[in-house]
Amino acid sequence: MSKIVLSIVFSLVSCFSVAQSKKVKVDTLATAMPLTFTTYWGPVGTGNAPAAQIAAIAPAAILVKDNAGKLYPVNGFRINYKFKSTYRDDESGQTKSMQDLRVGDFNNTSQLSQVWAESIKDNVKPGDTILFNQVLFRNLKGKQQLAPALKIVVR
Repeated sequence: MSKIVLSIVFSLVSCFSVAQSKKVKVDTLATAMPLTFTTYWGPVGTGNAPAAQIAAIAPAAILVKDNAGKLYPVNGFRINYKFKSTYRDDESGQTKSMQDLRVGDFNNTSQLSQVWAESIKDNVKPGDTILFNQVLFRNLKGKQQLAPALKIVVR
């Protein structure tokens, strides 16, 4: 009886070990490189840009590109425009400067409004910082997705 039980146990162990030793072939061509996205304002990406270039591209569209170069439609974004402004102190009569911040949300568009574009075009100067964040675009599946923020420091 013990020989029968022992032979059944060995049979089960050998079947289990044979089933586990099968190798699975992996198709390396089917594995795609993951998409990474980059945000641009016209031709300008994150980094430094001269004031003249920023003034020239003020009416340009916000673009989202993947690492393969494909463009995606932008549905909305937020702009944060940080700049130095001056004012005259009534008590001392001196001109003083301070950091100012203007924020605007844009929905169902990939461009700044004409008022915003004209304001940037007329007032941009070295030291200003322009940040585009909350950039929404439609991905390959048609779903909305957030793109990376775009930060430009004007030089």
